Amino acid sequence: MTIGQKIAEARQRTGHSQKSLAAMEEIPVSKESIAKYETGARNFPKDMYPRISGALDDPQFYFETWQETTGYVSMPFLDGPAIERRAAAMAHLVKKETVEAIERVEKTCWFSPPDQRPEEEMNELIGELLDAAASMTNLVATLCKENELSMKRAFQKWRVSLKARKYEK
Repeated sequence: MTIGQKIAEARQRTGHSQKSLAAMEEIPVSKESIAKYETGARNFPKDMYPRISGALDDPQFYFETWQETTGYVSMPFLDGPAIERRAAAMAHLVKKETVEAIERVEKTCWFSPPDQRPEEEMNELIGELLDAAASMTNLVATLCKENELSMKRAFQKWRVSLKARKYEK
């Protein structure tokens, strides 16, 4: 799916027309430009990703464009057949994945020098940690959607709290 198609779907999910999206302060383009981006008649500029993401504030679009802008360093939007996107089901998945990650962390010998840790074990640990992180981030998205909260504002508040706790500069 192209970025334009993703924009069109996110715009529809959030109830925006091309005109209403173009009228937003964060989006310095016309309705006609948005139409061209969506149809692929014009390439969507990379510097517009944060603006369009913030304006749409659609959890699924955040996940989809995360990969577009960073390559493979991203969390996927979990939407496979084994996923039920209700908060209770997602919370159950978070618990399962977190327990598995913690168990793997506890089995890791942290006293060994990094160059002496078996690569296969490190890959399994990293995989478990990423499973837990992905499930948690997807639960955040589900909670925002179900409770009609802004995922953008949730992340903004969280980043402020990280700075207040001196976890981030």
